[in-house]
Order: sequence, then C-alpha cells, then structure tokens
Amino acid sequence: MKITIALLLLLTVLSCKKDKRSTKEGEVKGLVSNDFGVPLSHATIIIDHDIFFNTTIRTKTGSDGKYLLKVPHGSWYAFAIFEKEYRGKRYKFYLHPNDNASFGGEGAERNFTWKLTGEKASPLSGFYGGLITIDNYPGVYIDKADIEFKLVPQGKLIDDTEGSILILKAADGYQLKDIPIGTYKITAKYRGEILKLRKWNTEDDFVNELLLDFEPQIDGQCDNCFKIEYNQ
Repeated sequence: MKITIALLLLLTVLSCKKDKRSTKEGEVKGLVSNDFGVPLSHATIIIDHDIFFNTTIRTKTGSDGKYLLKVPHGSWYAFAIFEKEYRGKRYKFYLHPNDNASFGGEGAERNFTWKLTGEKASPLSGFYGGLITIDNYPGVYIDKADIEFKLVPQGKLIDDTEGSILILKAADGYQLKDIPIGTYKITAKYRGEILKLRKWNTEDDFVNELLLDFEPQIDGQCDNCFKIEYNQ
C-alpha cells in the first residue's frame, strides 16, 4: 500500500515537471480555433513588445491551427487576427486569448478563439462583435435611447452558424454594440411609431426595412461597422 502511494506521488511530481517544461524558454506557441474547436489556418499571430513602439514578431498558423515563434528577452503581449471573406467583403477579427498576461523570455503558451461577440481582452478595448452607429435626419429630434431596433438575420452569420433575431436599444442613444457579423434586415420603432431608415451620409430613399451589411472598415471611423440614419 505504501509503495503504491509513493509511486502515485512520484508520477504526479513527474507529470507536473513535464507540464512546466511544455513551453521552452524563448518560445511562444499555441493553437487558434473557432468556438467549436475547429483549427483556423492562416491566422496572423502578432507578438508585440510592451514598451518599444512598433516592435513586433509575426507568423501565421499552419493547417492544424498551430504556431511556434522564437522571442528574445523582453516584455511581450500576444495577439491573433483572423480574416474571413463574407458576401464579397473581407473582414478582420481580433481573437480571444486563453491568457492575456504579458510574458518575457521564459516563453509562453497562448491559445486563441474566434468569438463573434463579447468584450475584448485587455490590453485591447471594445467588443468582438460589429458596431451600428445611429444618427438622425436634420430636424428630427427624439430620444434616441428610446428607439427599438429589430435585426432579422438574412442567411447564416460569417462563421456559418445560424443567427438569432435581435431586439435592441442604444443605451447611449448613439451605438448598438457587439452585433454578430452577418447580413440583417433592420427596422426601428419609436414609442410604437415606425421610423424610416437609410444608410448614413447617402441620398438613398428612407425605407421601413433596411438591408444591413457591415462594412469591414469606414476610414478614420470604425471597423466592422454600419452607420444608419433615421427619419419619421
């Protein structure tokens, strides 16, 4: 009995030592996958220096979703970006790390997951989902925070999953945040009254139901976003 217990203790100690050695000094490695555990190839891995500006080391994941990088001594953060084409547009997404702590020359293991929604891990800010900004047609002044928006998915989302109908209000009156990227039909009501919508900064006609396709980028303003304008 004593021999059995001693053997178990020895195996436990050896296992712990093996785990500690799983990451070699000066190496950063990991796996990139989607929310279902499917590996993502060609994701960009960025190892960014914590102090020195524009000092980065980059690589891409292989077909198995894995990566391995050598890093010198210093203080580093790991980030991952995945690009996906959807309905003729190419979108970029920061991925969620299993550990967002900085690391040094001792090496680290950082795995990343593609999430359609949720708050980004620090030191990043914002959300993984898309952004819709809201503006009024000149002369139309109502309480924006009391506008109810309904988004109905048109086909699958960017990750090939089925979307859900969203009923949302903009708490700040200006933004609907963290929307899974997809194509939607969007409608709006203000205290029971239907509002007409159009794409912001266009001469398009206002319509009761607007087809919403997120833009990968609006220069100088936002990424993975869409800007709408409402009228009564």
